Amino acid sequence: MMSTPPAVNPVAPATLDTYDEVPYESHPFSQTHPSRLFVVGTLFGLRPVPVQRCRVLELGCASGGNLIPMADMFPESQFVGVDLSARQIEDGQKQVAELGLKNLTLRHASIADIDVGYGMFDYIICHGVFSWVPNHVQEKIYDIFDKNMNANGIAYVSYNTYPGWHMRGMIRDMMRYHSGRFNTPQLRTQQSRALLDFLAQSVKQEGPYSQLLKAELETLRHQADHYLYHEHLEENNEPLYFHQFMTRAAGHNLRYLGEARVGTMVTGNFGPDIEKTLKILATDQIQAEQYMDFLRNRMFRETLLVHNKVNPVWSVQPEALRTLHVASGARPTTPVTDLTNADNVQYKSNAGMQMATSRPLLKAVMQVLNEAFPGTVPFDVLRKTAREKIGGDANDPKLVAEDTNVVAIGLLNCYMSSDLIELHGMPITISRKVDAKPTALKWARMQAARGVSVTNRRHEVLRLNDLDRHLLPLLDGQKTKDQIIEGLAQVSLSGQLNVQKDNITLSDPKDINAALSSVIDQALQKVADQALMTH
Repeated sequence: MMSTPPAVNPVAPATLDTYDEVPYESHPFSQTHPSRLFVVGTLFGLRPVPVQRCRVLELGCASGGNLIPMADMFPESQFVGVDLSARQIEDGQKQVAELGLKNLTLRHASIADIDVGYGMFDYIICHGVFSWVPNHVQEKIYDIFDKNMNANGIAYVSYNTYPGWHMRGMIRDMMRYHSGRFNTPQLRTQQSRALLDFLAQSVKQEGPYSQLLKAELETLRHQADHYLYHEHLEENNEPLYFHQFMTRAAGHNLRYLGEARVGTMVTGNFGPDIEKTLKILATDQIQAEQYMDFLRNRMFRETLLVHNKVNPVWSVQPEALRTLHVASGARPTTPVTDLTNADNVQYKSNAGMQMATSRPLLKAVMQVLNEAFPGTVPFDVLRKTAREKIGGDANDPKLVAEDTNVVAIGLLNCYMSSDLIELHGMPITISRKVDAKPTALKWARMQAARGVSVTNRRHEVLRLNDLDRHLLPLLDGQKTKDQIIEGLAQVSLSGQLNVQKDNITLSDPKDINAALSSVIDQALQKVADQALMTH
């Protein structure tokens, strides 16, 4: 039986929280999704709770940007978010009420106040919090994982790590020294950027120091002010070595499960010589992870923890994939005209990762995944459909066993070494058909009306152009295509949407309608292809 949090909010400190002054943009983080955590647990021999009926707690939830899409997608699961920023919680609660979500509670409270009254959870998420709070709050986070997590639960926690943060810490110290004389977050942020500019331009000699300054400046140029302020200018930002993190976790009856991004755990990704040496140096997984951090100069981790009575098995068995769902956006670099020949075909992901195979079955697997993307395909359906594409009895027991092994090993190799293959703990069903009265996801419509980014069914952030931003709120299932065009035309006539033809802004209503009519089908199909439509 599911318990509920206490009815009364704990009293927050009287001082203004820095996240009230500078709200952190609240986005989904796909790597924290219970579906992804379920996958890691399943691969390593655990039996995690299915995400369709689970309890999830997020520590430091901001305004619920990570939890709201989850709660909308899984109405039979329960979600609780806690944050010390009253301003962000209030904003999130308004969104929850607007969406009519009954399975999500956002609470203005301190992490330090969480107790057994909050109940037990199957998944606990702590993203972007641990390194930025004092030591006693860090210990409380471990304690929550221990006391508020079910026996087969999984906790996600991200944090800054050494050795990589030794270099970034120098930059932070410089920015804090310079910006400390200014008394508003806006000025401190502006002055921090100005300092980095000055240093990068003034340090003339080429060398590691100059390269570090220029690399950090380039990184921060692409980051929002709220990120720079909270990442570099907050009072607390205490990185630690992975082995130190795990020693403290063990003191709270917790054990290492793995990383949210499993590929970082594979020693073979460094090459055979380094893998051989790592096996000599490291006597267990914790030591192996620490040595890999040394090799990578790692500065950030996303670690999964379980109770110490749980025993993960890190040698993944192909059979584990049979309960999972598979997706891939990788495309062949050249057209594939015949799946059954022995020609080598190369596939490339959006991020540039590549793999090649000459096996007909694996080429057929990639074709099935291509046709379904951005949706998922259940493993057994994927295996069967791929076999049917190249011929053979897809139900023959001997062939089923052989194909299962080939497909599972092929998928695992890609999953462990690149982003070519995704594994999910639940199906992601995509509607590509545009209905006569199209309906976009309710939360996406709400987000589009508020800003320039939305969350799709894959728990990804999508940036919107002007047309998409005004189109999505109109897709409420009540309007025909002509009515949608008329709605966009009204937005254009009000000056909020610039409709052009041949680089000339249109002002005549007939011209605007004609221009919108010529692009509406493509725009609606784009919404469907981006996994933003309801079923």
